[in-house]
Amino acid sequence: MLKSMTGYGWGESLLEDGGIVVEVKSVNHRYLDFTSRVPKRFLSYESEIRKDIYKRFSRGRFEVTIQSNYTKEGEQKAELNIELAKEYYSALRELKDRLQLDDEIGLGLLAGLKDVIIVKEIDSEHKGEQDAFKEAFESALDSLERMRVFEGEVIYKDFLEKLGTVRRLIDEIRIKSPQVLIYYRDRLAKRVKELSGAFELDIQRLNQEVALFAEKSDITEELVRIGSHLEQFGMIIDMDEPVGRKLDFLLQEINREANTIASKANDSEISQKVVKIKSELEKIREQVQNIE
Repeated sequence: MLKSMTGYGWGESLLEDGGIVVEVKSVNHRYLDFTSRVPKRFLSYESEIRKDIYKRFSRGRFEVTIQSNYTKEGEQKAELNIELAKEYYSALRELKDRLQLDDEIGLGLLAGLKDVIIVKEIDSEHKGEQDAFKEAFESALDSLERMRVFEGEVIYKDFLEKLGTVRRLIDEIRIKSPQVLIYYRDRLAKRVKELSGAFELDIQRLNQEVALFAEKSDITEELVRIGSHLEQFGMIIDMDEPVGRKLDFLLQEINREANTIASKANDSEISQKVVKIKSELEKIREQVQNIE
């Protein structure tokens, strides 16, 4: 079963005084990567988040976002930064003396300076919060996986269609290949007759040239190998495991055989078919980049 690396999942769990919402997004990535955007109160959950993602997935870049909505928020308290206030006061005294100012340096001025008074929010305990997070997170991962599976099914059908096109073009090349040799022999014989005039055509020498051409332009092995690679591709996409890297490697091999066919065949019609094959392979390659 193919799975896409692109997906989105959402999960929510309610508490008596609010609730927790977890979002998980995944995009293409060569390996498995994880980032999070969570409030400080949930930072202790990051190791658990990472462990669950690594247990359920093998590739992709994951981003986890956690939001909490409570009817009763945490309390706030003000803290004084005395050392910073002293620094401000000393700097203001120096400024006053140098500029010979009469203004007094008072409490109102110091209290308004940045970070002299810091307001901090004290997180309050919410009963059942950890269990609620686990429930929302698992729900988000489940919905993410469903989307990745659905996207994988769409890609699977697209693969089958494009592989069918490539196989049809390969069959056409296989039929055309022997005709190329016959065409070359007839064209060479005609050309030799035109140039030799009254001289008799040397059939033995002509057959030697044709045999040499046939050896250079023989694409039988390449056709067999590319057919085998396409068969493997079809088998791999039916595997129930991550196959993205295998498919990527196999496409490189198929492309290599296609290039060899184009260079050896020495026929414009076959070359055109190879161009179409490479176009389909490129479309497949783009999709493979999204496969887990």
